[in-house]
Formats: sequence, structure tokens, C-alpha cells
Amino acid sequence: MDYSSYKKEVFDTTLKLVDIDLIRLSSGNVSVRIPDGNVAITPSGVPYDLMKPEDIVIMDLDGNKIEGHYKPSSEKVLHNEIYKVRSDIQAVIHTHSIYSIAFSSVEMELPIMCVELLSVGAPIPVADYHCPGTEEVGLVAARYFTENPRLKGLLLKNHGMVANGNSLYDAYQNAYKLETGAEIYHLALQTGKKPVVLNEVQLAEIYSRYQKLKEKRNN
Repeated sequence: MDYSSYKKEVFDTTLKLVDIDLIRLSSGNVSVRIPDGNVAITPSGVPYDLMKPEDIVIMDLDGNKIEGHYKPSSEKVLHNEIYKVRSDIQAVIHTHSIYSIAFSSVEMELPIMCVELLSVGAPIPVADYHCPGTEEVGLVAARYFTENPRLKGLLLKNHGMVANGNSLYDAYQNAYKLETGAEIYHLALQTGKKPVVLNEVQLAEIYSRYQKLKEKRNN
């Protein structure tokens, strides 16, 4: 199978995440599920400003390299464990973005206080700490996404965040929305006042409106 288009997609998305400051240097990783069951993922130990599309690695769901010059990302288990438990998830993004790490380090979940966080399944919980790159990180994240199928993002304690999507573009948007929501919540807290969380009536109104807009687009 020719994997070049999937490698290019992962490469382009990674550079977009660098451009919007969700990934700095190479502190993050990106993957997409391929129709043949394998996964295209960023390589381990390659600075993203030097990375080329052909450096993207193809691996199976056990983390074995299928194609590529480099080893797959050190967080390959995080990606694979999520893919194993959710067949509908087609892409995973993990970043060490600033606001996500900040809130995860003080174990503060992100409440439903704006549409950005609502759209990624808020309240966004904080997963227990496990050493980066270990199987435990992947197993814990997979459990959260299994127990709450609406959850599109998760904070990893003292580590960062992980977002998923039904496509790489969808996962990219969810990662962006999660970090944006975290930044908004941080700024709101700086006022010294308690941020107001959207109530059930407001949530129902938002869900109804977005559903009508979705139906209108599909007709």
C-alpha cells in the first residue's frame, strides 16, 4: 500500500500545530488510522522543524514499525490504546500545550463555560499521572474515552493533553478548542471572580440550535 498521502497529512497537521503554538519543538505527537488497520505517526527524536513527510512512521496497533527510517513516537502506546478501544476514532493528537499542562498540574478540570469546551465534551477531566511514554498513560486515556464517548479531549496530569477525532482535521480542531477553552478559563480566573458555568437550559438551547444548523446543512 502507498502510505505517502497519510504521511503528508500527518506532516502537515503537525506543522499546523507548531504554527499555532500547541506544539513547541517536538513536544507532541500526531497520528492517523489508515484503512488497512495500520497507523501513521510522527517519528521519535526528530525535531519538527527538520522533519520531512517521508519521516512519518507507519506502525501496527502493537507499535511494530511497518515502514520508516525512524522509530515511531515514544507515545505510540497512548495512540494505539485509544485506537484499540474506539473503532470510530480515526486520529489522535497529543500536545504539551501550556494551559493544558498548567490546569492538569493543579488537577483542575475544565468546566462547561464556553462553546469551545462544550464541543469537546466538557467538563474535561484530569487523568492520573503516569510516566510519559508508558503503557499506563495509554490505558488510562483509553478508559476515559471509553467511559465517555462524547469526550473529545483529556488532560494528562503534569503532562499535557490528548485529543481525538473522526479525522485528522477533526482531531486538530478539537485540540485547538481544548487549549483555547483552557486559556479562556485561565483568563476568567484572573479576574478574581468565579467563572459562570453554562446551565442546563442554556446547554439545551445550544444543542438544539446546532442540531438545526447541522440538519440545514445536510438538506
